[in-house]
Amino acid sequence: MSDLRVGVVGLGIGQMHLLSWLGVEGAAVAMIADVDEQRRLRAEQDWKVPTVDSLDALLAAGVDVVDLCTPPSMHEAQIEQCLAAGVHVICEKPLVDSVAACDRLRIATETALATSGARLMPILQYRFGDGALRARALVDAGLTGRLYTASASTWWRRGRGYYSEAPWRGTWQGERGGSVLTHSIHIHDLLTWIGGPLVEVRALTATRVNEIETEDCAVAIGRTVDGGLVSMNVNLGAATESSRLVWCFEHVTIESSTSPYDPAAGPWTFDFKKPALAEAAAPVLDAVAPTKPLFTGQFQRFVDALRDGGTFPITLTDAQATLELVTAWYRSARTGSVETLPLPADHPDRDSWRPEGHR
Repeated sequence: MSDLRVGVVGLGIGQMHLLSWLGVEGAAVAMIADVDEQRRLRAEQDWKVPTVDSLDALLAAGVDVVDLCTPPSMHEAQIEQCLAAGVHVICEKPLVDSVAACDRLRIATETALATSGARLMPILQYRFGDGALRARALVDAGLTGRLYTASASTWWRRGRGYYSEAPWRGTWQGERGGSVLTHSIHIHDLLTWIGGPLVEVRALTATRVNEIETEDCAVAIGRTVDGGLVSMNVNLGAATESSRLVWCFEHVTIESSTSPYDPAAGPWTFDFKKPALAEAAAPVLDAVAPTKPLFTGQFQRFVDALRDGGTFPITLTDAQATLELVTAWYRSARTGSVETLPLPADHPDRDSWRPEGHR
């Protein structure tokens, strides 16, 4: 198979995607789209590929894959446009702005697969790191035992400049949410990918760091499907940025690195209660092959799956689970309710988690 021609749309987080594609075998960026002329001119100089001013123009020029790095409010329509054009699409988080939108995309992806073969992969890049993959391998091998408790902390720093740079940030209309949706969604996916899916959530949110519409501080507690208790702590006013996950299982305590934007990478610690358990785990940990990190690792698995006809490493179902947690978190924070997961089909916020007046 010849190299896939990739078109990247949006030069915010898209800059990181462009850099990540350089490490992928079997694909190369062939075109960039952005509405801002100055960013396009700079991109042509930096990346030595042609640029256009819209997704329409990029699709007309012909690419095999569209990598969407646009504001969240645009995602659903742009995904559907790419699939209708018969082009594979990768989309940054949050994939869409409601669980109902995931339901609609499921229909669109099934139609595209049956007609053109075009497929969708959401972005959840924190799963691609040696530490995270080793932890997941222990879970899959049945060596961790039951989860007792776990915690996830997203302590980042975002100030006025971050929101001034892109006025849609910090707004319900443009960003569709705050720190729960935009900044901590990846770490919570990693928390449950290793610790198990949540069945119950109760939460609080607050706006304490910045003068914005959406929240920049949030906490929640939850219960996993096997009864484990988890806590989640998010704030955008930390003096020192870090991301940290800890799982206290029956047989082992696992702790991530504290790298704010790559906690899935090493070094992770695996402290077993008994030497015999550590001995049994050693070959499982050693068998985990090193992976390319973050976006590069996810993009490589995407390309490999297209080549081999395999399953994408991240699916619409995975992305929907993250958005169901977001929906439950916002609902609980507004009403004081204890929310159950997965969301029932008749959940009052299935069509939108945004507060009344911002939908």
